[in-house]
Amino acid sequence: MNLLLTVILAVSVNVKGVPFTPMTYERLPALETPREAHSLELCNGEYTVFGGHTTGFVSTNTAEYFRRGKWHTLKTLYPHDAGFAVKLRSGEVMLGGGYEKDFGVGQTWGIEVYDPATHSFSPRPILDQKRTHATAAEMADGSILVAGNWYAPDALESYPPGEQFAIVKQPSLARSVPYVLLTAEDNAFIFGDMDNYGEALPEGWVDPLQGEPFQEMLLQEWSLGNGHMPCPPSHLAIGEYSYLIPVFHADGQHAILLIDHGRFSLLETASPLPEKGPWGALKWEAGLKVESTSGTAWMQGYDADSRLYLMRIDYKETPAGLEVFYSEPLDAIIHKAAALALPDGDYLMAGGFAESTYDTLGDVLLFHTQPQQKHIAGWWWLLAVGAAGSIGLFFGLRRRKNPEQETVPEKTYPALQERIVQLMEQEQLFRKPDLRIADIATRLHTNTTYISACINSQMGLSFPRFVTAYRVRFAQEQMRLYPEKKLASISEEAGFASENSFFRSFKAETGCAPAEWKQQQPMP
Repeated sequence: MNLLLTVILAVSVNVKGVPFTPMTYERLPALETPREAHSLELCNGEYTVFGGHTTGFVSTNTAEYFRRGKWHTLKTLYPHDAGFAVKLRSGEVMLGGGYEKDFGVGQTWGIEVYDPATHSFSPRPILDQKRTHATAAEMADGSILVAGNWYAPDALESYPPGEQFAIVKQPSLARSVPYVLLTAEDNAFIFGDMDNYGEALPEGWVDPLQGEPFQEMLLQEWSLGNGHMPCPPSHLAIGEYSYLIPVFHADGQHAILLIDHGRFSLLETASPLPEKGPWGALKWEAGLKVESTSGTAWMQGYDADSRLYLMRIDYKETPAGLEVFYSEPLDAIIHKAAALALPDGDYLMAGGFAESTYDTLGDVLLFHTQPQQKHIAGWWWLLAVGAAGSIGLFFGLRRRKNPEQETVPEKTYPALQERIVQLMEQEQLFRKPDLRIADIATRLHTNTTYISACINSQMGLSFPRFVTAYRVRFAQEQMRLYPEKKLASISEEAGFASENSFFRSFKAETGCAPAEWKQQQPMP
């Protein structure tokens, strides 16, 4: 597995009461099939993507799961390009509907269930009505409720276990990708702001599964902007029959809608949701992802420089706390990537597109926010660099073919790597000018062969390059925090044997000389 741990500017700033904090990310191995309009779930501990279309807007009837550092492709029974995926309480995933043909044409009936334990798909009775751009939810009795369509009639239909799909109610308004949220054991609310032909709907109308349609005042004041992809209820749920949904006002203000057992209100937050960050205006995406074990919800956004922002909403607090995490500028803004909020502040993005839905991406990015990194300690994060741009260290998990290293127990590498990193960061051994690999081995009560093999295998670096990277990052931090300090002093403090070695190593790591890099940095 090849990982690109992107370097970032390790600065936290406060904008109108909201902290903006840097985050790191890993570039995981790319999907075997680039895709968009797909689904992403965590199944049996494995990231798993389903369906969508690939380059050229060609439907793909495949799924992929991530295990042991690589993606494994599976054949689905039917294509599900813009179909729905609902994770069942059993841990299985039901897939349904989608475009019938390439280029987003038509609708389909097909239903299948994925079993992550066996990595297999089995068919279920087909939909009563062909659908794409639909949303599904599992009711308390195990039945599946489906609503929404695209360029075809809409209706609410239900699938009781062991029976057939059947239409149970006509909605007051036909919708595309509606929210389908359970409000009680036998009831659900269906609503959205786009009809089945992509036109705006009259504001505020809600269709209950049980009961008459009604207009919700908050939905008249605030827009949903739920876009063109299904909204899995499980990604929004903060408790039984309780959900969070991002909304926005005509004046550009954003807020979080709380729906609790069918009651609508705005979530009270400690500060208004920020519309601007340190580098200017922010554009928040319509989606929201809940990670219920930590009591957090995450919104994703970008700025004009293609930085990715993740806003953490601590919804269990009263009022809910906010913190925004930012990356260095990405190569491009990634649109409609499937995403998951994971424990420990991790956030996974897979697939999507940068320019056109015809040119899909296979990129898989795993973002780490600051709370997840705090246990690593130190005055920096994993990497620090200025605003000059992204500078990558490629940690390739490549095995060396040297026979002497084949006897090294690779299963111990992750634990050994963590000990090496902690030793370097907590005690800053890299600042010792004559640091040798034997010094590390002695401190960790192991031998130099294990240390060398671990650094090479886990990080794709030689020991000298590994130490140099730490020294350069230390020098960058010193230049940024203490611009008046002389480069000769910084070179010595970082552990370089000479100024010539400092200048040569710095340029090799960053692509520019220290003075040039320093001029490009914002004032502290």
